Amino acid sequence: MTTASISPARTIATCSLCGLTTLHPLTNERGDVFCCPSCKEVSALLEETPAAPAVLVNEADAENITLALGGMWCSSCAWLVSEQLKRTKGVASAEVSFIQQQANITFDSSITNYQLLKKRVKSLGYKATLPGEKPYDEEESFYTRLLIGAVMVLHDMVVGTGIYVREIFNLATPESQPLVDFFQVMMLITSIPVLLLLGLPILRAGFASLLRGQPNIHTLITIGTFSAFGLSVYHLIVGRGGLYFDTATMLIFLVSVGRWLEMQAHKSSNKAVMKLLEQIPGTATVVTAEEDKSVHVADLKPGMRVRIRPGERFPVDGLIARGEGDVDESLLTGEPKPVSRREGEAVKAGTINLDGSFEVIATAVGESTMAGQVGRLLHEALWARSPLERTVDKLSAWMTPAALALATIAFLIWNSISGFEQGLLVALSVLLIACPCALGLATPLTLWLSLERAAESGAILRSTASLDRLAKIERVFFDKTGTLSQLPMKVQELFSSQYSVTSDQFLQIVASVENESEHPLAKAIVEYARSRNITLIKPESFKAIPAMGVIAQSKIENRKSSIVIGSARLMSANGLSMPGEISQQAEAWKEAGLVVVYAGWDGQVVGAAGLGETVRAEAKEVVAQLQSRGLELGVLTGDEVRAGERWQKTLGIPVQAALTPDEKMKRLAGNAAMVGDGINDAPALAAATVGLAMNHGTDVARTAADIVLMRDDLTIIPWLIDLSRESMKRVRQNLGWAVVYNLLGVALAMAGLLQPVFSAFAMVASSIFVTSNAMRMNKFPLLGEKASGER
Repeated sequence: MTTASISPARTIATCSLCGLTTLHPLTNERGDVFCCPSCKEVSALLEETPAAPAVLVNEADAENITLALGGMWCSSCAWLVSEQLKRTKGVASAEVSFIQQQANITFDSSITNYQLLKKRVKSLGYKATLPGEKPYDEEESFYTRLLIGAVMVLHDMVVGTGIYVREIFNLATPESQPLVDFFQVMMLITSIPVLLLLGLPILRAGFASLLRGQPNIHTLITIGTFSAFGLSVYHLIVGRGGLYFDTATMLIFLVSVGRWLEMQAHKSSNKAVMKLLEQIPGTATVVTAEEDKSVHVADLKPGMRVRIRPGERFPVDGLIARGEGDVDESLLTGEPKPVSRREGEAVKAGTINLDGSFEVIATAVGESTMAGQVGRLLHEALWARSPLERTVDKLSAWMTPAALALATIAFLIWNSISGFEQGLLVALSVLLIACPCALGLATPLTLWLSLERAAESGAILRSTASLDRLAKIERVFFDKTGTLSQLPMKVQELFSSQYSVTSDQFLQIVASVENESEHPLAKAIVEYARSRNITLIKPESFKAIPAMGVIAQSKIENRKSSIVIGSARLMSANGLSMPGEISQQAEAWKEAGLVVVYAGWDGQVVGAAGLGETVRAEAKEVVAQLQSRGLELGVLTGDEVRAGERWQKTLGIPVQAALTPDEKMKRLAGNAAMVGDGINDAPALAAATVGLAMNHGTDVARTAADIVLMRDDLTIIPWLIDLSRESMKRVRQNLGWAVVYNLLGVALAMAGLLQPVFSAFAMVASSIFVTSNAMRMNKFPLLGEKASGER
């Protein structure tokens, strides 16, 4: 387990089981850290199975097989299958992918075989399909069982209704009794398939949780349904008392309908992740000296040259070595407008080559690509439980034993008043109405759908907790360079002391050092040097000083002292004197609105560069939109005070200039969001209530940020705030409904005013209400779309 401190109040922990990060870890008795209750439970299960000794497989006996899996509902399921396979005799390695629903196994064929491996997976309660066999479709299988169950339940309800009408209206006659007996036996016969097809999975899960001492929703349903069925069988045998076969089958059917709704919701919430994975091609064309070869993407390595023809998707992240054309990058950015790409520019895996013929040098493959990283972030977000979700989980866990206790009390009271049968029916009603199904669906479904909506518009949230925090922010702060200003910046002026070096020598020294930096100013200087065909030489050492500049050692001109590049404060801090001519020139540039970068060595400042930047076209509109939402705005920048004053006049919001990273952090007290992109923004992004990083930012900034903005457009920020507020409004509505429903329903059930079948209907109706309300997030307009009707 590893932890990384990102602020005084927030610490990221890494799950000991699956490796996902979490801000709210769980621990076991030994202190092992887990990201969710599922991982904690799976870890306990794995400990019960001793680890098998490492298997050394002879090449002659080594075989590899890929099994298609079914029945895995979370990443913990994948870990359980993987670890149990690794502990199986004869298995050398086993990798299980939850996203792809596959297991890749290497084994010794002299010890085991693929049939035994398939049986091993099935013994864990999951489905496994060998290559060549028809893959198990869990959704299709469940739907088929649901349809069969619906026919049987319809029969029981029609027959049961006829018998009830006969008794209510005193239509019973001795002549019709044999027919009634026949139909009652038929109800028993038709209820058995329902219990087998739909009830056994619930029964298995209910007893398993009860044996572990952790009763859950399945436990309540198991006790209630099979009690009604058992009582009915007893009454049918003895020939007296009421029969509740229709009640038992209807309960199982309605609960299964709720499960079906949950499956559809889960499928919808994973759509964003699956969309990314499905768009990466399975094969690629590699360019070699002899001929083009088609290879599987898993065999690609960085450095390979890949050919992409018109209409094909890029299989790797890379730099264009040859070719030019338009590329559709909407998969990652959400921006439908194609962009033009040419030699030397970067392309991303999963994007579409519209009309060019490209040869690309791969820089990242597989999970290391931008699409792979985004998929990983989305997957982490789906399973990183927010504090609100954890609170709901605890409430749901508390409600289950509470429901059992209330049902027991109701049974004892009504048993003493009206007898055993009435007591059992009232208890059954209480168990069903108290099932916290709606409560369990109320929060995660809404948040999952909101994550998907954000991803489709070009924003990747690292956790569902980001939505909760974003909805509560009161202030938004921006970094200036690269965030409010339009990139790239351009070198407009260059000045050096002719007594020290020539202009080209000065530019070569400065650009060679800045080539090691990712700061927008550094990139602008390097681009300017390359446009003048200046040769860059890698420095011997390099160190970035956040918010101030860089210090390096270089062989150019055989210099022995450090080369210092950055702000006037950095020059002063390193004891470099400022010549009057450079100071006067810099002041003139500042008055003209340029950003000044100084460079010096051997005890004095040798020259400076003046870089110009322009405000983003959408910046003023975004400022107005955020202010209309009641938010306080500000700019935090390390630039000179006079530059800050000009930006304040341009944007009409407070600008705090000449700030160090620590000083930026101190301005972020309370519910504040920070938008930035540079390495000097990382501490502020981590310290803010919500950190948002532009997609062209450094890796450090992306890691520190809660939200990565894949779309280079600031208008997504007010859109995200609207999304978060709408999402949390739906969560509050769903939670309010679930709580009121449970309190009112339990009271009516304990009073004997609800029959079990009506309790089941109410439970499903509540789940449908919560699901429908959450699914309305799918209608929330994407960025650039107009709202249609009520959100």
